[in-house]
Amino acid sequence: MRKFDKALEKVEKFFAELAGWIVILMMLTVSYDVIARYCFGAPTKWSLEVNEYFLLAVVYLPGAWALRVGGHVRVDVFYSKLSGRARYKMDIFTSLLGFIFTLILVIESAKFVYDGYITKARSETYLEVLQWPIRTIMLVGAILVMLEFLLIIYRNYRLLKENA
Repeated sequence: MRKFDKALEKVEKFFAELAGWIVILMMLTVSYDVIARYCFGAPTKWSLEVNEYFLLAVVYLPGAWALRVGGHVRVDVFYSKLSGRARYKMDIFTSLLGFIFTLILVIESAKFVYDGYITKARSETYLEVLQWPIRTIMLVGAILVMLEFLLIIYRNYRLLKENA
């Protein structure tokens, strides 16, 4: 399990760093569009659509890494008052709920990707981008978050048993 945990951590970190670079790309493309629009009177036709896809990646790809490092919202007012065992139980319960939610997201995302692949769906905008590769970003992010929830459940279960 430790090897899987380390491998997953590397993948999560890679996608989190990739999302950071995508934010920089977003900044550059938006800046280019603004300069082209207001200085040269020639706005781009592609910038908005490309940045929508970039935003999808920025939202979904670093989610598992944020979960691993504790970057998601938690109500610490209540959580900090719990004992060690109660915290383990709370983490197991909330991670189980998160796992169920992300499992549903994985299933629905997989259907969405498959539908785009079968129908060869394309965007209805200027670029006419094939949609299934773009939709895959959501599926990959959801799978990573789901796996991270499973690891959190496993870790807290072990801690609960060790501190019995």
